[in-house]
Amino acid sequence: MLDAELNYLLGFVGKNRLDPHRFDATRIGRLLDFVESPKDEARLYRAGERDGAASAYYQSDIRRSLDHLLRLTYSNDIPSVFTAPSTVRTERWTAVDAPGQKLPELWAEPADPDRLVVVTGMEHLVNSPDQHSGAYYEYDLYRTLILTRVHGRRLLVSLSSQTGESRVGRKGIIVGPDDNWDYLYTDQTGLNRMGLGWASTYMYDSQSVAFYLETDQPAPKTRFGVLKWIRAGWANLNVVNSGHIFSGLRRFGETFKRIAEHPRTDDTAALARGFREISRLPQPRLKRIAQDYLDGLRKRCEEVGLLADGDVQALFRDGRYLDTLSRNDMESILAIEYAKEILGKPHYVELSDAFAQVE
Repeated sequence: MLDAELNYLLGFVGKNRLDPHRFDATRIGRLLDFVESPKDEARLYRAGERDGAASAYYQSDIRRSLDHLLRLTYSNDIPSVFTAPSTVRTERWTAVDAPGQKLPELWAEPADPDRLVVVTGMEHLVNSPDQHSGAYYEYDLYRTLILTRVHGRRLLVSLSSQTGESRVGRKGIIVGPDDNWDYLYTDQTGLNRMGLGWASTYMYDSQSVAFYLETDQPAPKTRFGVLKWIRAGWANLNVVNSGHIFSGLRRFGETFKRIAEHPRTDDTAALARGFREISRLPQPRLKRIAQDYLDGLRKRCEEVGLLADGDVQALFRDGRYLDTLSRNDMESILAIEYAKEILGKPHYVELSDAFAQVE
């Protein structure tokens, strides 16, 4: 039964999708019951395979209203990487099927509260280095967002479906503990695993169904649940299992919860103003800040012994790494640095001027 309801949902995303305005929440009643049900933390939940892709489910209760999460994660001014610094390098909507190619203000109540709010489009994503292989991937996703009400409570359903095979996996480097979010990105094809440096790997396919459901409790709280399928490997062989997928979802989810619940994300309008200030920085100024970041990251590499690696040394030589960074890359670095700062993690640049109104 749940498979049928998942198939129904995934029919609303992709190249040949059904019209999401025809979505009927009564068709996913059992699935929503599952999302709301208590879970055994020792158990790994998953759905069946889809075209050879394994799956896993993750959920978390976030002590924030759905309104707040919508303002934080679907603003045109707050970059997506700010709430996903552990799993994303850069992420941006490249097409939005709406006036001005911009995300609508999902938190603004429609005149008819029972009317569906629908957003469709495309997203371009570069993820962070995988904890198991060190590889990172670049790919595009079809996206569909459906905002509705179920028994008087608001529900956001977020759907994604990979458009095709990713760019070949390249070697990334995790500097120190993964939860410091210090990553380097090389252009070298392969994996950072003994004996597999040669492998040309790809993300062949991925799909996800995420729910953001308001709870009935007096204090604001949103149940976040996400089910994801991934097929990736080399020579068209899938080497990803449900444990790998759950690990990646937890890597995202725990960080997302900490940032969303932090008091310094209370004022999303001030956050948006700060990020707009970063987006307006002249290119020379932005590059100088990025260089300060790289100087700090180089010292961190030295502390953890990575500079003994000739490939890592080469990245920092003669400004080579800085020259590879696009403006989008540099702005994402600053978003991650600010996320580190508010959570009290080691960081390499101070952004107090840009975010003066957030302090």
